[in-house]
Amino acid sequence: MAGRKNREKYGLKVEQGLKYIPNLGEEVIQYYITEDDIPLYEVNRWIEDVSVNSYKTGGSYANKFLIYLRFLKVKYHTHYREVENNEIIRDFIKYLLYGDKVMVKLEGNRSLNSIQGYVSVLKNFYEWLENEEQIRNPIGYGVKINKKKGKQHLKKKFLYGQIYDFEINTDNITSSLKYQEKRSHLRWYSDAQVEKILASLRTRRDKLVYRILVETGMRIGECLGLHINHHDFHEGTLRVIKSPNVENKATVKTKERDLYISESLNSDLLDYIRADRFEADVDASDYLFLNHQGTTTGTPLEQRNFLKILKKAAERAGFDPKEIITHAGRSTKAQLLLEQREEGIVTDGFIKEEMGWSSIDSLDKYIKSYDARKRKETAKYITKRKIRKSTKDE
Repeated sequence: MAGRKNREKYGLKVEQGLKYIPNLGEEVIQYYITEDDIPLYEVNRWIEDVSVNSYKTGGSYANKFLIYLRFLKVKYHTHYREVENNEIIRDFIKYLLYGDKVMVKLEGNRSLNSIQGYVSVLKNFYEWLENEEQIRNPIGYGVKINKKKGKQHLKKKFLYGQIYDFEINTDNITSSLKYQEKRSHLRWYSDAQVEKILASLRTRRDKLVYRILVETGMRIGECLGLHINHHDFHEGTLRVIKSPNVENKATVKTKERDLYISESLNSDLLDYIRADRFEADVDASDYLFLNHQGTTTGTPLEQRNFLKILKKAAERAGFDPKEIITHAGRSTKAQLLLEQREEGIVTDGFIKEEMGWSSIDSLDKYIKSYDARKRKETAKYITKRKIRKSTKDE
């Protein structure tokens, strides 16, 4: 069994360590790839770069790239630098879709969304490789036709251009793919849905986490990364701070900011800190939200555990748990801010700061959802008016 396990890994694996950051004076989680226990220097520099905003991104990229490295090693006996055309990339995608008898451990049966993620990671790596390493381009510069605008412009990338210009949506290898279903998620909550789910959450801690997500628009990582001193009761604020949060792996992807909360939420948080949290804090933790039962008592609440709690509560409230995601709280806040913008209450600048974005362009995807919801509401209103009118005419 041990021999087979080694063959399946082919000497390549993703490892997790702690890296000391002098500027922060703290250690942060860092993923890296090793081959026969030797770190891959160039690859790990790239992983470190993509981990700047979130070590989880680095972990996700590392695990996807690991599959690619194993594929190259076993199927083609080649180095990633030697891949300069899309034929190997096509074969790699087929491997993800259908498996490969050459590989001891078959892959296959991945979703289209998953495969798009793999292709995106490969594009990111090869673009980084060309930019960062300043590889000498053996092909002369030329022009490329922009199909939409009909203009010509200089190509910027050549050496690995066939890789990061590769589009699986227009390639026939995915045309018969049977695993293309996209998950349907509840993107935002109505007031009634918020109340239903809130009533189904069983502890004061869980209710508070949920209320913070909906009321402030925090990401779940930002919320569970809150420390007790990030709550200013006198000012009625919660402070989002970028911190490694090694204990529960909660990350802050957006800008640091102070968020004002309602009086009721502010008061309920203080009650929680003085009662439930005080009893659970057996190890003098800095974190605001702790585990209250079992062997993990006193340790910070983790994201995956709260998601399980939220899904169970939503199921008790009559929702399909598969549709529930923690990000819906953030979307709900964005929808509210868009309504307030229409009413002239808030500006784009206020929304940008409230959501922690570096650019207001991040609002675009929420505007699209908001417009779709408004069209739906308008269509329902018009239909009801038509029905009332026809009934009155009769």
